[in-house]
Amino acid sequence: MGTKRWVTPHRTAEPASLVAAAPPGYDVRVPKLRAVVTDLDNTLYPWVDYIVPSLEAMVGSLEATTGLPRVRIVQSLKAVYSKYESNEYPFAIQESEIFRPYEADFDSFNALVLEPARRAFKASRERYLRPYPGVRETLDRIRDRDLKVIGLTDAPRNAAELRLKHLKLDGHFDALYTLPGYPVPDHVDPEIRRREAEGYYRSRTPVVELSHDAEKPSTAGLRRILADFGLDGPEVVYVGDNVKKDMPVARACGALGVWAEYGTFVSAEYRERLAVISAKSVTLRHVAEETPTRWPLSISSFVQILEVLDGARWIGARRGLAARPQRAARRGRR
Repeated sequence: MGTKRWVTPHRTAEPASLVAAAPPGYDVRVPKLRAVVTDLDNTLYPWVDYIVPSLEAMVGSLEATTGLPRVRIVQSLKAVYSKYESNEYPFAIQESEIFRPYEADFDSFNALVLEPARRAFKASRERYLRPYPGVRETLDRIRDRDLKVIGLTDAPRNAAELRLKHLKLDGHFDALYTLPGYPVPDHVDPEIRRREAEGYYRSRTPVVELSHDAEKPSTAGLRRILADFGLDGPEVVYVGDNVKKDMPVARACGALGVWAEYGTFVSAEYRERLAVISAKSVTLRHVAEETPTRWPLSISSFVQILEVLDGARWIGARRGLAARPQRAARRGRR
């Protein structure tokens, strides 16, 4: 059976995919969609484009303040990232072997080493962490249609919440489902501990922490969402960039899987730089591997989800071609 592509049917007064009856001449009942469930990293924003320069800036700061060789710093941090399964674990420095010679006096270490490193990371994050074009507006337009917008990510709660908060996206979701968050360690700036206790770092979006074994391609996360919101699989559009982790989840739950192919476009240079500073297990979680595997329904921009919601019809395509969103043919086209 050949690959399929989709086109949008001629628009009527109401989007075809949101009504109960099928459009004329279409012999399959069009489901009523009630929710969009979306991955976060490399689906709503380019995670690699931000994490690589931010970690490199932090490592550069540590080189300057400690005098330690770069390789020792990187290896020490990667050990902690592997333990917490996140390159954004904010307490990695004081939990690494870098801190051991200075643990008798945390205050001076915090002022002279930690604070400059935090500033370097933050400055780079402010510069490079941006949503893909049109993401905020698209999320708003989805909710304007009375559809739920729900995030499902393999990132720990803390990191996922902070990213949505930084990107000003936390008010655009009905819920966010994450892997378990990490605790605040003993050695930490008192101001950070106070802010954590006051909920300063929490997003406005309700968050559900899943168990570690819910990591995709486990279907546990999406099945939990379906149960919590009283949804059936065919009522959900599921969007994700990882064809091996996200799309099998959609298929198993009966949801309409939409492959965010644009999120797989990571340059070879950035992949190499990420491999130097990132724990391998974390890279595999956040970055889709380069693979010849395709998915029949793909988009080249998150904005095109709106075209899916306007009513996608499956039609045959040439074998071997991934699906591309095609605008509805205009009547009377020359």
